[in-house]
Amino acid sequence: MLQQTIEEQERNRRWHRRRTHAVTPRRLLQESDELLFWVEECLVQRVRIVPGWLIPRLMTVLRNAHPELPARLGRERRPEQVMEIIYDAQAALMDKACRSRGPAQVIPLFARSRERMLKEAAL
Repeated sequence: MLQQTIEEQERNRRWHRRRTHAVTPRRLLQESDELLFWVEECLVQRVRIVPGWLIPRLMTVLRNAHPELPARLGRERRPEQVMEIIYDAQAALMDKACRSRGPAQVIPLFARSRERMLKEAAL
């Protein structure tokens, strides 16, 4: 019994970990917001090129947003140009985020009264 509980908890932990680390459009939007902050900080600090440590994170967001965006970035590292590409990525991710959420399931609140009304209407 104890072993079964341990296995169940481990299964739940794995499921939760996979769910929290999943790459979703909403998570990518959050990541793009953070990247945008750092690129804006480059502008404020008058840094002429975006730091190298941002590029892998940026490429991940761009790849998931739209297949053409990484090619648009290419070797471009000027903050102004990178910001424009991030804005385009955010637009694509917002569209994906809206589409990924399907319509909500309708829960009938008064199922019995609805059934009765349908029966009465049929008579």
